[in-house]
Amino acid sequence: MTPLHATLPVRLLCVVYEMFVVAGILMAASLPFVMLTRYSAHPELRPAYQLYLLLVMGYYFCYFWTRAGQTVAMRPWRVQLVNAEGVPPDWRRAVLRYLLAWPSWLTGIGVLWMLWDEDGQFLHDRILGLRLIRRLAL
Repeated sequence: MTPLHATLPVRLLCVVYEMFVVAGILMAASLPFVMLTRYSAHPELRPAYQLYLLLVMGYYFCYFWTRAGQTVAMRPWRVQLVNAEGVPPDWRRAVLRYLLAWPSWLTGIGVLWMLWDEDGQFLHDRILGLRLIRRLAL
């Protein structure tokens, strides 16, 4: 079955769902950091705490992108991240995607690019040779 390009509304649904999943993961990941560092008594650890959470979130995304091309939130919408060969990306590309997605989403450039891209892909995916597709059947 030929994959379709994941449309903006479907991608935004994934993002909303992903926010709930990531919030739960970050809350669970916060507990050991806060308990081990006595974070409430050491506000100077805030940059380390933020970096820790970014790394936890990065690991979550990269792990699932490289494993099946799908995070937990992408599965119900049948959205998959693939490379030019149609398989999930390797770790290098997944990490680069995670890093490039931050400025792309925070500035809005990635979404604007998608609206004009011939294949409807985000700028960071176009740069890395990746694409988000929607499969009718997995």
